[in-house]
Amino acid sequence: MTTLSKFLESPWQESDAHDAYRNSFLHMRPAPEYATGEVILASLYRNIGFSTSGVSEGKVPAMGRGFHKSLESGRRPNNVPGVFEPAAWEETVTGTLRSPRQPNQTAKRLLQMAPIVPDATLYCLSARNSANSWNPGALVKSMVSLAKRASLGGPDLWRQLYLSLSVTPGDDVWAIALDREFKSWRDKKSAIEWSEPLPLETGKAAQFWNEDGQLTAIPANQFVVDLGHALTRKGLLTRKQWITAIESLLRIGTASHVLWQCHANATLWNTMERVLLYDEPAPDESELRRSLSTESAFWRYGQLAAPTIREHARNFAIARIALNLLLFMFESSALRTVPDNGLGNIKYIANLLQDLYEHRAAFPKSEYQDSLAGLLEEHRAVVSCKRGISSNVSEFLRHSLGQRQTNEAGLDSYDQGYFLSKRGSYASAPWVLSIGPVSALTLVDCCTQTSRAPRTVSDFANHLARYGIEVTPEEVMANDLGRTLRNLNLVLDSPDAEGGMVLVSPFQGRSAIG
Repeated sequence: MTTLSKFLESPWQESDAHDAYRNSFLHMRPAPEYATGEVILASLYRNIGFSTSGVSEGKVPAMGRGFHKSLESGRRPNNVPGVFEPAAWEETVTGTLRSPRQPNQTAKRLLQMAPIVPDATLYCLSARNSANSWNPGALVKSMVSLAKRASLGGPDLWRQLYLSLSVTPGDDVWAIALDREFKSWRDKKSAIEWSEPLPLETGKAAQFWNEDGQLTAIPANQFVVDLGHALTRKGLLTRKQWITAIESLLRIGTASHVLWQCHANATLWNTMERVLLYDEPAPDESELRRSLSTESAFWRYGQLAAPTIREHARNFAIARIALNLLLFMFESSALRTVPDNGLGNIKYIANLLQDLYEHRAAFPKSEYQDSLAGLLEEHRAVVSCKRGISSNVSEFLRHSLGQRQTNEAGLDSYDQGYFLSKRGSYASAPWVLSIGPVSALTLVDCCTQTSRAPRTVSDFANHLARYGIEVTPEEVMANDLGRTLRNLNLVLDSPDAEGGMVLVSPFQGRSAIG
């Protein structure tokens, strides 16, 4: 059983966190680390279709080395007929399918392919080029699970993801050829097969959260709605175009979810301190729901990204350590047990806050403040985002959202599904919150499907707000986002529309490819 003394010895160990915190939506698991959009997408493939074959993130580098050796020898492992001649296939893998390396990867010999078809993800794009990689696909899975009882189609969406990511006769010819060729290079001894995933599991965090029964405005809810819609666009695009759009949604969805968790931790810690230390009455459910929702934006469009990312990561680290300390000390002082579901959802938190308020007199305020100050000083490198979970969160947000940087000639514009871009062409130029063409196209299409009535730029601003991005309709049309929308013919002048601009679905009037 976890105790206060164990927590004080190792406050960042998951096993030593308070049970109520560990079982709640506040606890980041899997803890995010470095990941690009393609890494998240590739991991999602593996979690959905290769999980029953035992393909873990840590096995990918070794499988990649084996595939690379077979490729260099020009011999398929089992002499199974393929579509390409071995020499032409090697050229395809190292050329046509090549995903550019980032500047710090140029000295490494990495096999890196775009995750166009399932088998491409067996050999590359793990978060680490080692056996101890974290699992970004599990982060997506936890988001879908968290939203699944909000009439948003969680379990059905998980299966639909598998069906959509599968290569079928309805896919374009290029995807079918790639899928067949990749399969011919499988090592049959490994018994790897692309197969339907097990039913979506419900962890305690999702179970407790969904027992609330009400829909709280969080990024995961908007993400699963948008993702479900984007899956239906598969037949209207080439496989490469469609996969790029899915990747863009994964990037904004996962990053916004992590930012929301940072926001929720900091907000709840501040609320609990006001109740226990400053005798403020416990807020009711409606106040809590509002404070923990995306009604409070995480950042503004066009602002510098690095300071905001560090601020959220730092606040999360402080709140994580403070919340656990507060819970342990409250139990010790008030002789009351905080239930496992105490931080599980809005209703449970409201009940816990009321309990804290009623027994606040017994809480050792000075001891808590001294202990917290001591922990923060002892772990100042984590608090300052120089190492540990805060550094990892910062790295995840920067790389998942940021436009891919590369030194490879001709591939500098490879990534168009970004949400952060450089303000300037020099290497040290700052990152700003900015939406790329593919991301704009994808989100506009999702926004136009929310109602049968015409959607305006104002609706688009509201859509972005559900991911924690603040921007006014006037700002949209005046900044680089407005230029992108015009260049892609995604807006239409209309005197009857608010702001004079109506969104245009990029697929309006298009029929399926095939």
